[in-house]
Amino acid sequence: MEIRLTIGDFSRMTHLSIKALRHYHDLGLLDPVDVDPQSGYRFYSAGQVPTAQVIRRFRALGMPVEHIRAVVDAPDLASRNAIILEHLKHMERQLEQTQETVASLRALLEPVAAPVSVGYRFVAPICAAVIAEGVALGSIGPWWSEAFAELYRAVSASGLAPLGPGGGLYPTELFTDEVGESIVYVPLAQAIEPSGRVRMMEIPAAELAIATHYGALDGMDRTYGALGTYVSERALGVDGPIREHYLVTSEDVVDEAQLRTEICWPVFQTARGA
Repeated sequence: MEIRLTIGDFSRMTHLSIKALRHYHDLGLLDPVDVDPQSGYRFYSAGQVPTAQVIRRFRALGMPVEHIRAVVDAPDLASRNAIILEHLKHMERQLEQTQETVASLRALLEPVAAPVSVGYRFVAPICAAVIAEGVALGSIGPWWSEAFAELYRAVSASGLAPLGPGGGLYPTELFTDEVGESIVYVPLAQAIEPSGRVRMMEIPAAELAIATHYGALDGMDRTYGALGTYVSERALGVDGPIREHYLVTSEDVVDEAQLRTEICWPVFQTARGA
């Protein structure tokens, strides 16, 4: 007969607190082998120790409970390893984001860089394939990547070539209210048939103050700040969406330091003569 372990002994053996063991029982993640109907005391078996240790380690790595359950219940080694590998990839992405944030913070501690170089440009109306949707600021990155992938698939399927780099229009509300209708687009010589979220739209003309951001998009807020300061100090700004022109993207280069993005702030039409 297998020895029953009290929850206290099982806790000491697995380094899982009694509170955690009760929680995992409630979730159906780690059920005791027996529960006394009178006292409600939980009892475990020595054979459950390895499973409990696996759960503790995965929780320490931040794996969601539902993923741990999938690992524990995996029907075979290949299925289990696939789940673990996916979580490791997720951790690697998080690490990359953390490293980018650390680099941005270090840059903020460095001496003030040379003033941003700002130019003025009038852009005429352009015909473009677009995806326009209400987007939350916190999810703009994934939405941006998926939207551009869909746009370029549609353009490629049409047999047309883009007339220039892709761009984006981002309303003031996206920044002030953390949600707003954002537009990404690819300029074209002629219209294509609507497909999925893709439709045709004329991107309106605008007078813009433009600064170029070099490097990863994660640090773009510094260029935004410098350009916005430049425009504000000269009282040039007008209402309208911020534009971004993606001159060199991750599709073109591997090294993020080589990425190049124009940040475009709407200004008075007389700005070129200022």
